[in-house]
Amino acid sequence: MKNLILVLLSITTLSCVKTEAGKTTYSTSSEKAFLIITENTTKDELIKIAAEFKLLRNIDIDFSETTFYKNGKVKNLNLEVDCNDGYKGFAKNFGTTFSINNCGFERDYNEDAEIPWSIGSL
Repeated sequence: MKNLILVLLSITTLSCVKTEAGKTTYSTSSEKAFLIITENTTKDELIKIAAEFKLLRNIDIDFSETTFYKNGKVKNLNLEVDCNDGYKGFAKNFGTTFSINNCGFERDYNEDAEIPWSIGSL
């Protein structure tokens, strides 16, 4: 019974987090650049965001191998990011996984950053 309660609590917590974070979020600031891709992110959003990252931060974002549903939302994400400063990587996320985790990257430009680069589940 205790395990069942813990499982239900975990599912509820994940659902709450997912509901609050269901929107594509990104920043191209000089201190920290990041992109959080959710199950609601569309191809049009990614095209616009990738162009903005290239223009403002010289970060290359390639999602050309990503597949989309008919409504334009991400189905299977294949994300490659090159910050053009030595940090680069790739991540994959499939439709069913988006219901649990968002995906994206974060580049922290602060010299004393604990984690200057990460890509994958966020």
